[in-house]
Amino acid sequence: MNDTPHTKVDVELLSLPKCRRLPGEVISPLTYTNDIVNFDHWDHMFITNCCKSLTLHDFDGPPSMILDLGCGRGLWAIEAAKQWQGSIVVGFDIESTQPRSNVLEKSVSRRLRWVQGNLLEELPFLNGQFDFVRMVRMGLHIPEDEWPSVLAEIARVLKPHGILEVIEEDLLFPCQSTRSHDVTPSSSGKSSGTSSSTQGSNTVVTTTSYQKSDSSLKTKNNTNASLDTLSGTSSTSLPSVLDAKLRHPKPPDPQDHSRLQRAWEEMLDTYFLSPQPLSVLPLYLSLSFSSIRSHPPLQIPLPRNSSDSQRLATQHSILTARLDCATLFELRALSAQPSSEADFNARASMMTAKGSQRSMCSWACMHLARTVRTIVGCKESIWNAYERLYGEDPTPLIVRTTQQKSTSAWSDLRPSPTNPLRDYFERDWINWENDMADRTSLRGRMRSELMWSEPIGKPPDWRLWRNSLPQEGACSSPDESTEYCRSLRGFVCFKS
Repeated sequence: MNDTPHTKVDVELLSLPKCRRLPGEVISPLTYTNDIVNFDHWDHMFITNCCKSLTLHDFDGPPSMILDLGCGRGLWAIEAAKQWQGSIVVGFDIESTQPRSNVLEKSVSRRLRWVQGNLLEELPFLNGQFDFVRMVRMGLHIPEDEWPSVLAEIARVLKPHGILEVIEEDLLFPCQSTRSHDVTPSSSGKSSGTSSSTQGSNTVVTTTSYQKSDSSLKTKNNTNASLDTLSGTSSTSLPSVLDAKLRHPKPPDPQDHSRLQRAWEEMLDTYFLSPQPLSVLPLYLSLSFSSIRSHPPLQIPLPRNSSDSQRLATQHSILTARLDCATLFELRALSAQPSSEADFNARASMMTAKGSQRSMCSWACMHLARTVRTIVGCKESIWNAYERLYGEDPTPLIVRTTQQKSTSAWSDLRPSPTNPLRDYFERDWINWENDMADRTSLRGRMRSELMWSEPIGKPPDWRLWRNSLPQEGACSSPDESTEYCRSLRGFVCFKS
């Protein structure tokens, strides 16, 4: 074990409870769909194009025994078997979704094995069996208290001087910092404000009556969930930072996704998943590996929305100003500095030396789409968390004008007699999806790069949604803080 400041806390960490889950339980809030598989393939192409290799580490010769943990549909394992023709590749996953051997070339299938099992249990392999182990984006499946045991198991199955490669990302919920606060709609007819809207097939606009809720508003912070109450029309004591802004509540902002963001955080907390695995991995990796190399985190800014035409034009124009892809994954010895300080210095050095962080926007739309698709795969788990957070609050009754009733095609938003809170969740969800589709801006990029004209026909739902917003609320604020839609980092670890 390397002698770093981290070793001082090893004994304390190892004395903590080992596991919160039940024996044999699988941690998977994500439903693995074909859309996610497609983005896995895009990720594979993006990383291999940047590295000009299947791996971050530059091998002198092909490793003879390879293990791909969490192999999914097996794309990387198949590519490795094709490229390294003398290697045996084992793909390990909880699901049996990999292609059958009879659909692969015989020269590949005879050196390729699929093994099913739970990564959180003891691996079904011998000590020192593999030269190289790879694990990519498993943060949604490994509880924080089990990272040390998972990495210790990987070290066990590695040969002396074997190599582990980990590519991981923080579990971000992409959205711009809110400009309005979460106020629970009231089901009564008294109103302190109304919100009007237009509706498309997937465009949510409602006219809803609001007042300060008689129920509790639950908010999560870094330590615990707190309970704040507003009663009737009188002012009730709130934390000083929120008191002034909540004294005169406004209808929920369709661009305010804080309820879903809190539900995402609640979901992660329920499974004991770290929202920032990139911050804890250097410590956990140092417990099992003698030497670690990494690169500065690749942070992709959240694209701006289409209403900010001037900034969006600038965003599209920088497509030609690309960073040198090869520099993004340049490995260096992991510093013994505290990780936050080391990462900050590394990011600052990379950004000033290689141009501008803005040039990463040339990839932002695909990275955002990939993050969004992952979160969509967790929708039901997020709903369960949303219900736990807001289940005791009064749920909204959707009130429509005569014109809205005649023009609306959004029938799914009719109040449910069984669970109206689900209708409220779906309204929040579609507002967020439309916002993200607008920020992805695929049409704008096709017009910019391919000179395509706008298609004839009905505008997309996200554009109807964007056009329905008040003009002053639709535009991005010039002093908005930078938000990220993705933060990605690779680690190459060497067993002594």
